[in-house]
Amino acid sequence: MELETVFSIVSSLALISWILLFIFYSGKWVYTLLFSGVLVILALTYLYFIIQGISGAEEGGFGSLAEVRSLFGSDEALLAGWIHYLAFDLFVGMWIARDAWKTDLNRWMLLPCLLLTFMLGPVGLLTYFIIRGIKTQTVIQTSI
Repeated sequence: MELETVFSIVSSLALISWILLFIFYSGKWVYTLLFSGVLVILALTYLYFIIQGISGAEEGGFGSLAEVRSLFGSDEALLAGWIHYLAFDLFVGMWIARDAWKTDLNRWMLLPCLLLTFMLGPVGLLTYFIIRGIKTQTVIQTSI
């Protein structure tokens, strides 16, 4: 299958997933579908293309920006990187939506958080933390 076709399929799958997440965020089934279906598909597709993309890279690493650029020198590795973003942003969006439902956050307050997470990842998560903090008058607590 051509890389552009795979790019279109995974991008469309992610967009449909985000729409389902917003519409059905209070339904347990949507999390099962997205976690056990979509994220598994994205993860396996990522694995396939990252193996193809990085196996041919002679240089590269994580020690400098130039080394990272070298890792993504092939179209297969670049596609894998895109799928990585799609999968992790969707996972974060699922966490946001589930937490918003538990804290009784209005769906329309959730929308900008999900849109920003879909488009700008960490900016959407930060926006959610701010909105959630204002609504609940608390800070997200972790046990790390």
